[in-house]
Order: sequence, then C-alpha cells, then structure tokens
Amino acid sequence: MDTAKIIRKSYKFRIYPTKAQVKTLEMTLELCRELYNAARKERIDAWRLERKSISYFDQSAQLPEIKNIREELKEVYAHVLREPLRNVDKAFQAFFARIKRKEKAGFPRFKTTLRFNSFCYPQANKTSVRVENNKLNLPKIGKLKIKLSRPILGEVKTCTIKRENDKWFAVFSVETATEPLPKTGKEIGIDVGIENFATLSDGTQIENSKFFQSTQKKLKVAQRRVSRRNKFSNGRKKAQKQVSKIHLKIRNQRWDFQHKLSTKLVGEFDLIAIENLNIKGMSKGILSKQIHDVAWSNFFNMLRYKAESADKKLVEVNPYGTSQTCICGETVKKDLSVRLHECNKCGLSEHRDIVSAKVILRLGQAAEMRVIRKDKP
Repeated sequence: MDTAKIIRKSYKFRIYPTKAQVKTLEMTLELCRELYNAARKERIDAWRLERKSISYFDQSAQLPEIKNIREELKEVYAHVLREPLRNVDKAFQAFFARIKRKEKAGFPRFKTTLRFNSFCYPQANKTSVRVENNKLNLPKIGKLKIKLSRPILGEVKTCTIKRENDKWFAVFSVETATEPLPKTGKEIGIDVGIENFATLSDGTQIENSKFFQSTQKKLKVAQRRVSRRNKFSNGRKKAQKQVSKIHLKIRNQRWDFQHKLSTKLVGEFDLIAIENLNIKGMSKGILSKQIHDVAWSNFFNMLRYKAESADKKLVEVNPYGTSQTCICGETVKKDLSVRLHECNKCGLSEHRDIVSAKVILRLGQAAEMRVIRKDKP
C-alpha cells in the first residue's frame, strides 16, 4: 500500500550575483523593507487616529497608486512587493493572538537594514522563476549563477532570496512526497543535556561541542571593537559585519552537527522517543546561555521533519519524573549534581542520563502502543 504523504521541504543554495546584480538585489531588499515599515506605520496611525483596522487587502490595493508616486517600485516584481504587506499582516495577527492567549505580546518591530535580509517570490511555480544550466532566472533581476549541491525534488512553491553577511542564497520551498527509509526494527530513547548533548538508551553518549562557548573569547573581542567605533561610521559597520560572521559560523557549525546527527538517528531507528520539554521556560534560568548553545529546539525540529519524511515514528513523552525514575518503576530522588543512578529496589547502578533515556524509550513505546490499539478497527 502506498503510504507516501505530501510534505513541505526547503532547499538552500548559494548564488553568485555579479556586481550589477548585487545592486539590484540590494535595491529590491531596501524597497521591500521600506514598504514593510510604511505598511506597519499606516496600521498604527490608522488605529491611533481613527480607531480603524487595515487589512492586507486594503494595503495591497494601494500598490498601483504607490507605484505611480514611487517609480522605482516598478522595477520590482509585483508579487515580490506584496510579500512585505502579507508579512506585516501576519505579524499583527500573531501579536493579537499572543494577547488573546495572555502571553508576552511583542509588538511588531520596525525593520532596520540589519533585521531585513530577504525577499520572496510567492507562487514561484506559476512565474518565470526557474533553474536552468546552473542559472537561476529571477523576474526583473535576470539570470544568476547558482551552485546546485543536490537536485530539487518536488514542485517549487516559493523562492526566497536571502542575504547572509556578504553572501547570497536562494531558498526553495517545495511540495514533495515522503521518501520512506528501510525499516530496521530498532528503537531508541534520547535524553538531551548540557554535560553531554544527548545520551541514547543504548548507552551511547554524544559529546556537547559547545560551539558558542568555545568562540566566546573571540566574540567578546569583536564586540568590544564595535563599541569603540563611532556610531554610524564605516568602521563600526565593518566591525558589526565581523561580529555577524562569527555568529554565522557558530550557527553553521551547530546546524552541521545537528543535521548529521538527526539524519543518522532517523536512518538507524524506526521509533525515536524524546521529551516534550518546555525549552522556552527552561532557558530563563541560570543555565540559559548553555541551553541556547545546545539548541535542543532546533535539533528536535530536525528530528520531526526528517522522521515524517522517512516514515519513521517520533514520540514526545511527558518529561516529568524521567530523571527521578528507575526502569523498574521505582522513584529514585537525586540532585542534579548526582550523576550516578542507584536503585535500592532492583540494584541498578548506571549513569543517570542513560537511565533517563531508557525511561524515555519505555514511555515512548507505551504511548505508541496506545496509538496502535486506538487505530485498530
């Protein structure tokens, strides 16, 4: 029986624009940023002065008139110009949704040049956005050299052009069928931590590389260089770019490590059990810097979409008590500083993280069995 599902997947490739194309890309980026900020301001002013709400459709309908006033907007593809307006609408909808849920609201921000680094071609499959002979054709911009490190599988839905420091990338969002991997019959539980990035229920402990911590001294020097420069000077801009490059390197190292690990786990195991951690709440404590460095949330997201794509099972269990419970079911209380689990009931003596991973696996297996019984006719 065909069990393939349609999922969304992203492909990111480096592009190499000429100097003239870089100017066009930067102009498009700046005009989109101006449009975003203008749309945001219009909504704020309309509510403050007239108590009037403005929708995406209201603002989108004004584009032809705006183009007559700002002739340079005609140099930008029409669908690209609508995306900043749609993003403003999403930002305000998310803001009001957070208020309704009584969460920290976070009002939609004004976008500076440092905070606006991408523009999007929506419905790329219905426009002339295409890749041919290692060239990416973008309407109103032209053909750019692109390095295709792997084939694009599926139907391209959107194409986002992104700037990261001085480099440019094309990100394709595609709809594609899942590609099930061969079943191995193996299952694993994962306990994430700070001492070790992850501990598996088979006893494997994966070292925490501490990418941010190992680069912290270099980052502090670069940040002090920024603070010594005059505000708005070229020297300050160059120093800020250096800080951005260090942060980008940290992120790339972290992503490379987590991509390789998540791909390996999904390939080897049919069922993966993890804890459903409140990472946002945990990161507010004294270990916030270490928790941000290990980036568990990003790793779990990778496991989710890769497991779904490979037709493997990812089960998230309640984390309550997993570190204080023995695999025999006995509660074994211990402080965080105690690294050895010793159970007086069954006599088990093992590293606490390995025991936690085994408990997580057992809970995951039980949860999966309940789902199977429920699905049976």
